[in-house]
Amino acid sequence: MKKISKFLFCSLLLIVLTACGSSDDEAAAGSSSNKDETLEVSIEDASYILSGQGGGDTLENAEGGLLQIDLQVKNISDTSIKIYPDMDMQLYDGETQIDPSKERNPALDLTVDSNNSIGADKQKNVSVLFNVEKDTEYELNISPQPVDYEKEVSDITIPIDTSEYNDSLEALNEPADALEAYVETIYFDKDNSNYEEFVSADKNDLQADAETLFADNLGRGLSSDVPKDDVEKYYESFKQASAEKNEIEAVVKGNANDKAIVVLNYTAISYEDISNELRNYKEKYREKNDGFDTKKEDEYALSKFDSVLDKIDAKKGTRELEVQMTKEDGKWVVDDSERDAKQRIMRIFAEGVVM
Repeated sequence: MKKISKFLFCSLLLIVLTACGSSDDEAAAGSSSNKDETLEVSIEDASYILSGQGGGDTLENAEGGLLQIDLQVKNISDTSIKIYPDMDMQLYDGETQIDPSKERNPALDLTVDSNNSIGADKQKNVSVLFNVEKDTEYELNISPQPVDYEKEVSDITIPIDTSEYNDSLEALNEPADALEAYVETIYFDKDNSNYEEFVSADKNDLQADAETLFADNLGRGLSSDVPKDDVEKYYESFKQASAEKNEIEAVVKGNANDKAIVVLNYTAISYEDISNELRNYKEKYREKNDGFDTKKEDEYALSKFDSVLDKIDAKKGTRELEVQMTKEDGKWVVDDSERDAKQRIMRIFAEGVVM
């Protein structure tokens, strides 16, 4: 009887220990970090990106894409190691091996780190890109290379579940939504809810500058000055016509590391067409009236301003407008650091320079 009791006790103890061991193994397998005798690796962040190397990917109903994985790698061995992400990392989908993408774009901070060494007991942040499918589980394999080739180090793997990063896939189109809201709100006086959510801009200053640019352009085709109140009236009519006739479509070409490249396709009212119509009305006035009174000619032509806007159609821009944007405090800003994008947008939609 005592032997039976001891046997039962030992059997129960073995079952409990086995269950505990299995739970620990499952917890390790499900975490986004791992550790062995050489490395301690954890995923600091991961998000879907667009590299800007293509012509603009279709984001609607995307089933995956380019995933940027930012790793913190700590060397816990007593010798220096090297890790080249393009050569020493692979993604496994069962028996299928996926090699890293080599797409790069300095404008989006997608560059190659030339220093791949990690000293003993030191850590470093390392990034790698893979083309993946959404809602899929993978294993990331890392094969460190010892600086001392007599040393032996082992590979380490980390599980990756791309379903955890679906929000970043859905957010890839944010810069396009932001740019469309920027144009519609500032230049068309349209209500666009995306403006408050996604855009950071000096709206009042931009609208004041836009009206000034419009006024200067209006004055070039006239012989007399236009009163400020009249300028405001004509600009309001111009904005209303723009809201009705202009069309814009923003496409995200690149989006990574809080930087974006957005291509803006548009049709817009051309001030050249407005100017030609106003000139025609001035000539008609001159033909019907004796004498030469440029002030009255201008007044007559401007009295037809709304009719001119009704008559003309918006023109399609033949050159797409590429705009760089940056994300600051959760909102997108038109980046003027290199290409003076704000001024180019203003020239199109306030001055009517359609190119």
